[in-house]
Amino acid sequence: MLMFGFLWNILSRVAVEPLPKKKTMLITPEQLKKIATTLKDGRCHELTEIINEQCVKYGIVEPEVFKMFIANIIQESGEFSAKQENMNYRAETIVKVWPSRFKTIADATPYARNPQLLANKVYGGRMGNTDPNDGWQYRGGGFIGITGKELYQQYAKYIGKDVSMTADLVHSSDSYAFDCSCWFFAVYKKIIPIAKAGNFKAVVKAINGGYIGLETREHYYNLCKSVIV
Repeated sequence: MLMFGFLWNILSRVAVEPLPKKKTMLITPEQLKKIATTLKDGRCHELTEIINEQCVKYGIVEPEVFKMFIANIIQESGEFSAKQENMNYRAETIVKVWPSRFKTIADATPYARNPQLLANKVYGGRMGNTDPNDGWQYRGGGFIGITGKELYQQYAKYIGKDVSMTADLVHSSDSYAFDCSCWFFAVYKKIIPIAKAGNFKAVVKAINGGYIGLETREHYYNLCKSVIV
């Protein structure tokens, strides 16, 4: 009897303990490497852990939606090479990017190769930026660049963190750089229904406001469709 009771206790615990949840595998490191070919193998493994976890968290899981999202993320971030906006420009480039703010090369020269000064010039006083250094602190960040203190505040509220700390995390951490991109896509811009409709160009416009880099985005999308099956 004693032995029976002992065995019953063990079997009862086994029966009620839940099995560990199997992780959803939306993309493998090997697949990511075939799409973003500049990535090292180790970084592919790190990023796929983040991608699989956070895309599930935000509901970016339907195959076509996921492929459209990943294609745009890879283009926007230069194959995950940039977590913050590059503001280190020559004067000629500054004039091309912000022609309404810099009419001549001479106007742009004081800001050339001075990222912080340039960010505060072009972003200061708008998008919720009010303090002198806000343009720099809240420059584009994440694998899809969220820009301006107002947008950072919305994301910070969503994740329950201080806005300044949030900006620092988005600029430095792969996890937060990807998480804020998922938030931008699924929560802030609500692009999932657009992606479900199957119009890739409409997804690009919803993310970008236009069609900048469309050819490259389509290249990555075609790779996603051929690699992720």
